[in-house]
Amino acid sequence: MSLNCVFCNKPVFGLGGLTVPLKGPAHQQCFQAYNVLKRTFQKLDITALNDDELRDLKDLVLAEENDRRRQNEPDGDDIELF
Repeated sequence: MSLNCVFCNKPVFGLGGLTVPLKGPAHQQCFQAYNVLKRTFQKLDITALNDDELRDLKDLVLAEENDRRRQNEPDGDDIELF
């Protein structure tokens, strides 16, 4: 019985294999490449967002950055419009 990598579909055997929770068997290199290339942040899959949701997320991030920057400035009472 051979188990195939969920990323490259080639057989996984020996010390180079591992089991990825909720996915299945994988090569260590394939799993590492998947982790580098996936676009998730704290379990939020950014690729699953539609265009409107992605724009809303961008606006929220920009607003938070502006607020933090304003709080760290000496005269942080100014309101910044973007």
